[in-house]
Amino acid sequence: MKKLVYLFIAAFLFVGCSSMQQAQNLTNCKFALTSVNLTDYNLTSLGFDIVISITNPSRTETASLKRFVGKLTVNDDPMADVTLKDIHIEPNSTKQTKAKVSVPLSAVSSKLIGLLSMGSGTLDYHLTGTMYFEGPLGVEIPVPVDVGRVGSHNSK
Repeated sequence: MKKLVYLFIAAFLFVGCSSMQQAQNLTNCKFALTSVNLTDYNLTSLGFDIVISITNPSRTETASLKRFVGKLTVNDDPMADVTLKDIHIEPNSTKQTKAKVSVPLSAVSSKLIGLLSMGSGTLDYHLTGTMYFEGPLGVEIPVPVDVGRVGSHNSK
């Protein structure tokens, strides 16, 4: 019985150390908002493709992102929720992930609609959120992420 308890403790510590390594790998990753492109628009909504680049600087360990939940703002106006799931970034590589979002026109300010319709305004995009990795016993562990800002010229 005593050996079974030691075996259980050793297994738990192994899983815990592995989760700490995953957390370290994920927190060392670099996130960049690569592009935000207006893909379609109509009388009720705007559609965007958002590309996020994730770089894993580790030379030996794969970084695994269970999910990312964030919010996209354009010129400081909240626009859309962004969700990504099950992303694996190989060691010493960059992976680009794409999210499609639809923003109701009711959520867009009149100033922003004017910039989009003119096609000549500079828009400032910002993505913040929380990434989650899987910890011991399937528990999701959150890590906050601020992807940063990207100025983009709207030319559709």
